[in-house]
This record gives sequence, C-alpha cells and structure tokens, in this order.
Amino acid sequence: MEPTRNMFRDDEDYPIIPHEVVEGVDCCGCLDVQVRGHEADITCNECGVVVRTVPVEQAGAVMVGLASGEICSARCTHCGALNTFPGFSAIEAFICSECGEGVAVDTALQ
Repeated sequence: MEPTRNMFRDDEDYPIIPHEVVEGVDCCGCLDVQVRGHEADITCNECGVVVRTVPVEQAGAVMVGLASGEICSARCTHCGALNTFPGFSAIEAFICSECGEGVAVDTALQ
C-alpha cells in the first residue's frame, strides 16, 4: 500500500479516520482495525461500533478508501444495517443488503 499524502497514520500504518466522518454520527472516536483470524473488523475506538468487516488482506485498502472518501456508507432506516458503497463519493438511495428494503436518503451522503 502506498502512503497517501496529508493523511495521518497510526502505529500499524493505517490512516487515522474520525468515526463521525465515515458515518455522520456524533462520536469523538476514531476507526481502528481489529484482526480476528482471517478477518479484520473496522471498529470505533470510542463507541465500539463495527463499521465494516473485511478480509485481513483488504483492511489497509479499505481504510485508505474510507479516509479518502472513496467508500460511502449509510445505515438502513428499516433494519439498521450498515451498507457500504465502495467507489461512490455520494448516494441518494439504495437497496439494503441485509433486509432488501429500499431506502431514500434525505440528504445525499458523502
């Protein structure tokens, strides 16, 4: 993984990402990578929410994508599941990957 300019890094060389930036929540924590065998949970160090679970080898790329805004995410208003959209910088509506319900986003998420 190549270093990204103007991005602060932690001891493991992952970018430091405020939780509030990724999910638009009122939380003062930052995202951290917790490795569990072959999977990595991207978790808030303050509130403990798991933002995303990915294969360990993809954790660095996903963290860089989250930090650079190349992955947009939103919670389903029906079931509360977090839906992520790699490669998108904004979304206005989506079909929930968990419950299959359509969700219209009031304000386009970025």
